[in-house]
Amino acid sequence: MANLSSYLADRITPSNVAITGGTINGTTIGASTASTGVFTTAVASTETDTSNTGSVTLDFSADQNFVLTLTGNVTLANPSTEIVGQSGFIVFIQDGTGSRTVSLGTDYETASGAGLTLSSAASTTDIVPYVVAASGRILLGAPQLAFS
Repeated sequence: MANLSSYLADRITPSNVAITGGTINGTTIGASTASTGVFTTAVASTETDTSNTGSVTLDFSADQNFVLTLTGNVTLANPSTEIVGQSGFIVFIQDGTGSRTVSLGTDYETASGAGLTLSSAASTTDIVPYVVAASGRILLGAPQLAFS
């Protein structure tokens, strides 16, 4: 076992580990040091936006989860920043008026193409899970409705 450990230690170091599908620009990504790989902070981030109406484009490269307060009817526009394999959730909060609707761009898919039906009562909260299956394919799970 010692020989295998020595072999790997000589070949896998922080300076020669290949990373694909992203970039590192000198920013620490949740690890205390590159050599130990001990994580000290969460790497997922959440965008909280308290006023949404009209066309809204989610930035999947900046955030994994989204909390959107609906102050008018919203259309989720097709993003260009989705990352295959990424998953998370989108929280929709009805404002004090309620009855806000969410329409979907063509990149967002629901089971059987049924679309997204959310709670309409004022101040209710719905949670929708998602996974990015491919570029241009964001699969939305069944909404968990009417948290209040």
